Amino acid sequence: LAQESRIRRSIRYRSTVGSHPTSRLSAYYPITELAMSLLSGRHFVAAVLCGFALLPPTSRATYDVGDAEEEEEDDAMSVLQRPAMATPAAAASAAAVGASSKWPILVPLQRESVPLIRNGKTVAHKTSYAGAISIGHPAQDFRVVFDTGSAHVVVPSAACSSETCLEHRSYNISASSSALAINVDGSQVPEGELCDQVTIGYGTGKVTGEFARDEVCLGGDSEETRTCVEVSMVMAVEMTTQPFKSFNFDGIFGLSLDALAVGPEFSFFNRLAGSGFGGELQFGVFLAGPDAGQEHSSEIALGGHNSKRLLSPLQWAPVAAKKMGYWQIQIKEVRIGNKTLDVCKDGSCRGVVDTGTSHFGVPGSSIGEFQRALTTEGAEDEDCRFVDAPSMDLVLEGIMLSLGPPNYMRPLPIPVGVEVGSARGVTMESEGQVDQPVESASTSSHTGAATADSASKTSHACAPRIMPVNLPAPLGPNLFILGEPLLSRYYTVYDWKEARIGFGLAATKANKEALVQEGQEVDSQDEQQEEIYSFMQVTVTVSVRYKQAGVVARGRRTLTAPGLALPM
Repeated sequence: LAQESRIRRSIRYRSTVGSHPTSRLSAYYPITELAMSLLSGRHFVAAVLCGFALLPPTSRATYDVGDAEEEEEDDAMSVLQRPAMATPAAAASAAAVGASSKWPILVPLQRESVPLIRNGKTVAHKTSYAGAISIGHPAQDFRVVFDTGSAHVVVPSAACSSETCLEHRSYNISASSSALAINVDGSQVPEGELCDQVTIGYGTGKVTGEFARDEVCLGGDSEETRTCVEVSMVMAVEMTTQPFKSFNFDGIFGLSLDALAVGPEFSFFNRLAGSGFGGELQFGVFLAGPDAGQEHSSEIALGGHNSKRLLSPLQWAPVAAKKMGYWQIQIKEVRIGNKTLDVCKDGSCRGVVDTGTSHFGVPGSSIGEFQRALTTEGAEDEDCRFVDAPSMDLVLEGIMLSLGPPNYMRPLPIPVGVEVGSARGVTMESEGQVDQPVESASTSSHTGAATADSASKTSHACAPRIMPVNLPAPLGPNLFILGEPLLSRYYTVYDWKEARIGFGLAATKANKEALVQEGQEVDSQDEQQEEIYSFMQVTVTVSVRYKQAGVVARGRRTLTAPGLALPM
């Protein structure tokens, strides 16, 4: 689910109206200076009624950053304040319950599997995990991907008429008595004016939206289990076909650190932390994996974690480069089998732990080495999760995370000549990263794992569920994205207060069976999966819009991670 690169560090604004007093400005502003300038000049605050649907087509603005050109559908998806204030419902709930058994709140996640067809046959599956939330009064219900790689709550707007939006439930701001149309600085949109817009680029796909403030609730219908927080959010008026049209979930629920959000008030967990709630400043994620019958067994715990989902004690790793806003950790070594790879020898490797990414992301410069080491021959009807293939180990500070074929292999063997992965993977096209040589998952990349003689005896190969990550410094270039393959093996806990991530062996069916085979006692989960998506946020572009002499004018600010100079 790759999110915008960090917004707080710099904002570039350039007026597109030559006669406007700000037209000569072309400089980088700290976020605090931008906020002051927005508040000090009325013409500088975006003028907008957020009735986007009422605008004529010629007055609509779309500012794309990191646009991905349309391509054949692949198997990967990878969907920055003021003091927080609890809504009356949340405040009353916290006062009545305190630090009671209400916390953590457990939100069930449903796994969705969409077949990927090549030459009339299913060669892989795209998967996602989504849970229920409600927004506004009366409540409007949505299913969202809870994404640690992005920062914003994003749902389709009722003003969006695109084919993708029409496939999903939409948010009607006019139908909510608790809603307020706002600009990026949190100010109310003046009546009859245009509102600010934002374009968020993810690892796969993007959305363009407008801003609103409303009450976001999760935890079910019961007052004893539900919590509600007033949050600023994004109403999508445009959504790319891939990956949003492919799945039934409606939107994204960002849970990254608040540095990735356009402002702290857009971060749900930041708002929850300041609301006086009675839980811990943590959340835990359990992905049951693709076992048949386990489609409804996954969950996210907010306000703590669910110890019943653990088979081993938690081991903690500190968040690296916290100011960038990602839940990322330092990776000291990567081993495949008994070989230590060179990619991390210079100490520059980090891994973003991303619940919104379907695959295991590998630095683009090393994708070929990983493909050759992990791909092996397979028979047409074979389950590739049980083939003889090496383990893959990530060595952290005092922790080693290990993945075997049941975790990283695609269940279905791939026919010769068929590609199901993404050659582009996670990238910023404007940086020219797509021109780097990469390999997608196909039988053409398995020659290193099988002899010429054995390869001639099979028409299929077993390939790993990996994708290339081509991001420039400071986030890249040696960046891993630790998505579903790792998260279905390890229960992960995200500690907001201490800025650390906990890893413990998840209490899945597959892990329990593996421990039994090893002769260990366990307390009393894989079917077909896939394919690539990533909602790790990589770019954000804010468009400040205003009216001048009856003409719609637009300014544009691109907000990125430190050092990422995107073209204006």
